Amino acid sequence: MNRFFSTFLMAFTAFFVLQAAEVTFDFSSAEGIAAMGYAVPDQGAGTNLTQEGPVTVQGVTLSATDGATATRIWNSQGSYTLRIYVDGTITLTVAEGSITGVTVNAANTSNFDLLADVGDYSVAAGVGTWTGSASSVTFTHVGTKNAQVASLVVTTSSDNPGTDPEDPIDPNIEKVDSLYQLAALPDGTEFQFTSDVYVNYQWNEFLWVMQLDGEGYALAGLIYGDPGKQYQLGAVIPAGWTGKKITYKGLVEVTEPAHFANAKDILDWDYYSAFDCTGYMHEVANPGMGWANFKVFFDGVHLSQVDSRGNFTITSHETDDEGNPIDVTMAGFNKMGIDYPDVDPTEVYGIEGMMTIYNGKMELYPIIITGDPGTKLWKVVYEGEDGTYYKLNDTLFVAAAVNAGDKKMVFVTDNVDEIYYDTYAEWGYAEWMAWYPDWIALDCSGNEALYNELAELEVLAPGTVKGVLNDCQTNPRLVLNSVPDGLEDVELPMLTLFQYDLSEDYIAALGHEVGRADGYFFYRDGQPYLCSEQDTVVVKLNFDYAPALEAEMAAKEGFKYGLLCVFTLDEAWEENREGAPMRRIHTTDEDYFTNYTIYPLAVISCAAVDETTIDKQVVDVKYISPAGIISQQPQDGVNIVVKTHSDGTRTTTKRMH
Repeated sequence: MNRFFSTFLMAFTAFFVLQAAEVTFDFSSAEGIAAMGYAVPDQGAGTNLTQEGPVTVQGVTLSATDGATATRIWNSQGSYTLRIYVDGTITLTVAEGSITGVTVNAANTSNFDLLADVGDYSVAAGVGTWTGSASSVTFTHVGTKNAQVASLVVTTSSDNPGTDPEDPIDPNIEKVDSLYQLAALPDGTEFQFTSDVYVNYQWNEFLWVMQLDGEGYALAGLIYGDPGKQYQLGAVIPAGWTGKKITYKGLVEVTEPAHFANAKDILDWDYYSAFDCTGYMHEVANPGMGWANFKVFFDGVHLSQVDSRGNFTITSHETDDEGNPIDVTMAGFNKMGIDYPDVDPTEVYGIEGMMTIYNGKMELYPIIITGDPGTKLWKVVYEGEDGTYYKLNDTLFVAAAVNAGDKKMVFVTDNVDEIYYDTYAEWGYAEWMAWYPDWIALDCSGNEALYNELAELEVLAPGTVKGVLNDCQTNPRLVLNSVPDGLEDVELPMLTLFQYDLSEDYIAALGHEVGRADGYFFYRDGQPYLCSEQDTVVVKLNFDYAPALEAEMAAKEGFKYGLLCVFTLDEAWEENREGAPMRRIHTTDEDYFTNYTIYPLAVISCAAVDETTIDKQVVDVKYISPAGIISQQPQDGVNIVVKTHSDGTRTTTKRMH
């Protein structure tokens, strides 16, 4: 009997070995990385797994999502590791059979905090051990910094029970091949689904699935209950599963799910990504439009009325079919228990979630809510739309502050000399481009207290300058709704202030740009102008910002002045080739001068002769800040240094103090 038992055990062991396999993902060597199909990173560089896409080794597919930093294979002095950052994930999937074990070998045992979405997972002595049975397992990093993985060893089994043969489906059961047909069934009908569906989202007892009809249109459905499987996003569920159709509070769903098999394929992100419905909430919120059970995304929406039960209100500023502005609201409910951001009613957010219907009203179950990271100043100036709320995602520098009656404005610049121009989605490339600094006025709307707080700041923190854009096609200004934060321990750099000389150059200033204008001062028909030496090219002067300067300048009509000023455009320029109004001028046509009005802030120089011939004794030195403040001593930040010579002429330089 012992011999028989031993023979039986050997046969059983041989059978098990045939049914099980081990697959290794080695991130610790260049050879192992290349064998998986990944690019081997250079020293001090990484291979982004999300950009590389999923790889399949011996039937096991590895995919990833990014966390705080891209999930990547990193090369540090020739030492290779897989690095997963906070909230980043790696997912292992098999199309056939099941994953029954995973060994995660740490390259660095510190901060090795991973959580598995299914099965049992534990860590000891730098080795993570997962056990269970699933077609897909996702590991999420929940610690700080990053988790470093040397290798993954995946144990698989070819066992794929599919529909349980010992529990055959009643041949008389209703057969359904589309989610549209399912919705038309009478409530309480038991059915078998005879077509494939794919997973759009799964959470606890909720399994949202989709299907494409014969014309390629998406159909959505909800399976409520435990299907006995945890699926990866995009997993194709084979035909043959069963359930009962019901309608709950107006929502069509499937209950009593059974006979769910392992996924037979994994579709890519395009299939299960959310529908971007930004600007169309007025349609999605209409119960008659059929958006229930779809995954959607809205950008630039406001959140309010958040209560302790997870209810909140989503508001979107849109236009109706006739172009009229409307505010659309929709209820949200934190069904999945996600972490909410600290809601600011003046802020805008991006929100992705699953649509549902409850007692005739559409609601959203959020999956993720993200705060608006803000928009670069150059994009606002060149692509912004009036009336739109913006948050500027730049460090901004104060060049001038004007408190003249109702005009309480602070002029700021990003002071950049290059931008990252990303047109990858439209044109297939993204690149750094040489650029000129952009400008915008921060309008305090006559609010003295707001202006006083802002005028004291020199450097403004990214993401804290928020307001509504106006006059973008001419003189862009952002009407503020709060005081921006100032950056401490950050010095105001040397600002790029352009100088335009009407006797030599052409003007290419932006509206609301602060800079220097040089020209000869004349009156024409009683109005002040800055002209060329021949008095032919003229730019209007407006003294609203510094009215005392007019009397000073009037005494020396015909003299050449250098003025610290704000350039403004009188009219929007003609449209460019793409049909968008031009915001920066590149032309030598002197008629363009007449489209400007300049607001002097301070006199930098005044001379009746060519300043370059001056070789006289300096009798006086004044320091002028970009805000127009005149001092006998150097001031903090940028100084326009004006030297007065013994013959009454002036020269000027610009320097930092």
